[in-house]
Amino acid sequence: MTFNTARSKSYNDRLKQVVPGGAHYSFRMPWESKQIHFVGGHGARLRDMDGNEYLDFFSKFGANILGHNDRRYNARLADILNGAAAVNLGANEAEAAEMICAFVPSAEMVRFSLSGTDAVLNALRLARAYTGKSRFIRFFTHYHGNADSLLGGRVGNLDYPLAESFDRDITDTDGKASGATQEAFLLPWNDLPTLERVLSAYGDQIAAVLTEPICINGGGVAPQAGYLEGMRRLCDAHGIVLVFDEVITGFRVGLGGAQALVDVMPDLTTLGKAMAGGALPVSAIAGRREIMNLYTARKVVHGGTFNGYALGMAAVRATLDILSEDNGDCYTHLATHMRKIHHIFVHVAAQYGLTFEIQGLDAAGVFHFRPRAELGASSAMIAQYAVKLTSEAMAECGILVSNMNRLYGSIAVDDSDIALFEERIDEVFKIVAPFVEKMQENKPATTRPSAPVATRGAL
Repeated sequence: MTFNTARSKSYNDRLKQVVPGGAHYSFRMPWESKQIHFVGGHGARLRDMDGNEYLDFFSKFGANILGHNDRRYNARLADILNGAAAVNLGANEAEAAEMICAFVPSAEMVRFSLSGTDAVLNALRLARAYTGKSRFIRFFTHYHGNADSLLGGRVGNLDYPLAESFDRDITDTDGKASGATQEAFLLPWNDLPTLERVLSAYGDQIAAVLTEPICINGGGVAPQAGYLEGMRRLCDAHGIVLVFDEVITGFRVGLGGAQALVDVMPDLTTLGKAMAGGALPVSAIAGRREIMNLYTARKVVHGGTFNGYALGMAAVRATLDILSEDNGDCYTHLATHMRKIHHIFVHVAAQYGLTFEIQGLDAAGVFHFRPRAELGASSAMIAQYAVKLTSEAMAECGILVSNMNRLYGSIAVDDSDIALFEERIDEVFKIVAPFVEKMQENKPATTRPSAPVATRGAL
């Protein structure tokens, strides 16, 4: 099943003349070789320039929680566009902020911004101002945005835990400011003794501990029992601000985010993506009144022309209204349907002799391949290649997933989408299985198996 994407390719070739690489980000998508351009969508499905229909589990890097063309959402945005959109203060900010404070357990006050990076950097600024200290701790495999001090490296010498550079680091970049790497200590996650040792040695320098409460970026890894509780205790003991990066998990895994699931309260939380429904950029910093009032006192600067912009505030309010209908029953719908998707994925792969598992959460699942145990040192390479090949084959067969092998569902996924997924994932593993089997048998395999021609569908 291979889609003809000639129009998308032609359009992207044109785009490459004026946009470097024909895309607006540097992280690779599973369908990057095709650079598909989309023109229509409804529910959990998208249509490209060539008329091909896709199941959308990419969901705009996890931001699209509602699905495409939700009429309730669109109507609320149209009201603003037909009213007063280009204003500094509109009439949805209070409701949007009040809803966040009602739903997110640790939120007492909220400031809005645009990107997740923006929210994280401003949260770190608040932490520095509040504590009078300068450094922060981040963790290997967590991702917090596109800023010099947040990018790249692996765990190095834990006696003085600055990030260590390594070859083929996809999150590192040339052009970083020379002092940026000195701002953060980089530690292994889920390792409470190491965190305790580092804080004992350097706690008087550290303003913030920055973490994903559930590590979606690192493969869908859950915190070990007692880890986040221990982190909270250590931050309190050393006068450190605990920051949860819930840009992915906030309003995707439930109205209270991951912190409600793990029952650990941070001092500050960064939010984004799903909070505004996926069509518009909005992020937020939410947290303790005492810290947030540094803005009120004008001791900390927070700038941005479009912070709290009217259309974005309407998007947040509309999204949270929809997600909270019937006490958030849509989350049960989302979890139930995505659990079926995950089961089908693993079951069909097994029918072709491939062992996959899905980690993380129903609303944010991450699939991993488990090579045969006897393969030893080559297992990691084979696992990585099998995941890459599977992600690319899914795009070829009309299933879009996010980078790092993630399946982001939306509340629009229904039984017909599950049926189509089952049909198409079978085609995926017909392509993938022979190639991966040759890899596991240590046989050279330089040519991908051919696939049947796709059946095109209309929305």
